[in-house]
Amino acid sequence: MKAIAIVFIIFFLFVCNSGSVKVVDGDFTFSLEAVKKLKDLMDGVQLKSSRMSSSAVLCANPALPEEFRAVCQSTGAGMVFSRLKTVADDADICEICAMAACTGCF
Repeated sequence: MKAIAIVFIIFFLFVCNSGSVKVVDGDFTFSLEAVKKLKDLMDGVQLKSSRMSSSAVLCANPALPEEFRAVCQSTGAGMVFSRLKTVADDADICEICAMAACTGCF
């Protein structure tokens, strides 16, 4: 019986500590992994036309993670993407929850 209790406690602690880090920008919440993917996309963006903004190019990219589609529909998408890139540029500080925009650390 003690062994079962110990296994349950270890399992519970593991589940509690495996929560993913979330990045919050206004009303939007994203996983840190998705923000890192966004940064990779942003680093590779080549503006096709001087009339297209970088956020328009990102939003048209089929590789953009689905959780960013709501940002594409909002006003100020470029600013949101810019702030998220700032977080992703220094993701290590987010992983230790030293940045106010990051939540979910235990």
